[in-house]
Amino acid sequence: MRGTFLGLLLAAMALGTLTAETSDIQASEAISLINNARQSRIDGYFYRSEAQYRRALEIVERTSGTHSPDLTPALNGLAELYFDARRYTEAEALSRRSAAVVESTLGTAHPLLATALQDLAAIYHVQGQFAKAEPLYYRALAIRENALGDNHPFVAATLADLAEMESAQGKYDQAAQHYARALQIRQEAFGMDDPRVAETLKGYAAVRRKTCHKREAASLEARSRAILAKAAFQ
Repeated sequence: MRGTFLGLLLAAMALGTLTAETSDIQASEAISLINNARQSRIDGYFYRSEAQYRRALEIVERTSGTHSPDLTPALNGLAELYFDARRYTEAEALSRRSAAVVESTLGTAHPLLATALQDLAAIYHVQGQFAKAEPLYYRALAIRENALGDNHPFVAATLADLAEMESAQGKYDQAAQHYARALQIRQEAFGMDDPRVAETLKGYAAVRRKTCHKREAASLEARSRAILAKAAFQ
């Protein structure tokens, strides 16, 4: 449940997930509320964002029902908001509901299920519940690889989160493999100077330093700093 990735995903979902069950006017209102809620969150207005997400959720529940996949943009967005606020119990409930809705309506191989599973994994991850998080990350990864292809940026996002968790557990060889793959995907997808590449380089460097590859780690860190410095002046 990382900001850049989730922001892109929620935008795509908000624009494309609502089905024909929802009237055009109400769908438009719900999408507008979700987009405004995302912006309110970015701007630091928690309670405004929460109210906007909940209003969007109410509209879709009323028009499409309480088990419609149309609910996922609001459910996932509200879960992200609570995650940022460290309200993990509420975030977990929302992510679980999102996963259940998608699985029962769109099936076990749909990319939206991977989103909910990764969000749920991140909630466990940040609380140190690695045994719960790991199978969810791997399931989300498999769904995304099968549905989107091995080199999709969403695959890289799952790999990076998984690598971060493995590093926290001291599984440095596994983490290095996943960081390396995430780095390759992001470089190809976003270019060599993208901040998402810099973020991946930083994590990868930390893992390499832990395994006494200090020269390689220093090189990776230097690349990360250079990208961020360049981005700061753009």
